[in-house]
Amino acid sequence: MSHPDLHPETIQKLGAAAYPAFAMLAAMQLDLFTPLAAGPMEVGPLAAALGVGPARLAPLLYALVAAGLLHCEAGRFGNTPEADAFLVQGRPGYMGDRHRFYTARYRELEQTAASIRTGHPQARLDFAAMAPEAMAAYLRGLHPATKGAGRFLAQRPELASRRHLLDVGGGSGGLAIALGTLCPRLRVTVLDLPPVAPITRGFIEEAGLGARIQATAGDAVRGPLTGSYDVAVLRAFIQVLAPEEARRALQNVFGVLEPGSPVLILGQVLDDSRLSPPPVVAFNLVFLNVYEDGQAYTEAEYRDWLRVAGFTGFERTVLPGGDSLILARKP
Repeated sequence: MSHPDLHPETIQKLGAAAYPAFAMLAAMQLDLFTPLAAGPMEVGPLAAALGVGPARLAPLLYALVAAGLLHCEAGRFGNTPEADAFLVQGRPGYMGDRHRFYTARYRELEQTAASIRTGHPQARLDFAAMAPEAMAAYLRGLHPATKGAGRFLAQRPELASRRHLLDVGGGSGGLAIALGTLCPRLRVTVLDLPPVAPITRGFIEEAGLGARIQATAGDAVRGPLTGSYDVAVLRAFIQVLAPEEARRALQNVFGVLEPGSPVLILGQVLDDSRLSPPPVVAFNLVFLNVYEDGQAYTEAEYRDWLRVAGFTGFERTVLPGGDSLILARKP
């Protein structure tokens, strides 16, 4: 069927959408934004500060202006407020190391068609079998985001009077490190698989918080869990599990929480229509490529798993960027 009045606008828009993202990725890898913290610079001095040639740097700078991360006036390039806040080394919200995370996700997404054809993830992540060096590099790529999640949770009223937090599947310990810095009265235990826990301890010692943050080896799915906690956080954890594993993990967490304690689940959750939030719908393709069973589950699925585990008072808040915060309590 012919459609003479149609133009491939959506196709061309999606095809070009990667270019600004790769401009940002290259700038993060070059640490381009840090020298600009002192003020705008011309191409030549900025290239010298980065140790690169100005002729090849200039196209990237203009691409970053078009992407909204730099501004340009009279041939001098400067950071936008957002770039200055999050992409300059030393800033509290620094995310420049996140280029490792983006690079890994882009490579995984290239396998989507093959993962669908074969019925199995072609970029499968197996945390239990990953070599320590690869695991450490992977977790370092996630570290800025996990610290950001910790800073967000530190402002939540549910944590104001809590004494001992269980961080389930805490990975690098970034969330615990941020909470340990901002909530000095809160003790944190990070629970992760035996191959991960030693790496977690390294991040914690690096932050100088080994006295108040403990990294312990265990399996939240198979259990049993030990200890007693008055709050638990599961960030980006349930979404890596199969449905039956998610149910068991929540039941195990329920068992070590004191009565009246909240559980906070932070991650990618779909509306029951599975059509929103749009970033989560799109990111589900990453899960398709890396997990045999995990995915972004729906609000109704979370509500049911928490109810079966014994939790009450289900609340869900969709956050800027598409992630969700789910809150429930042990009666």
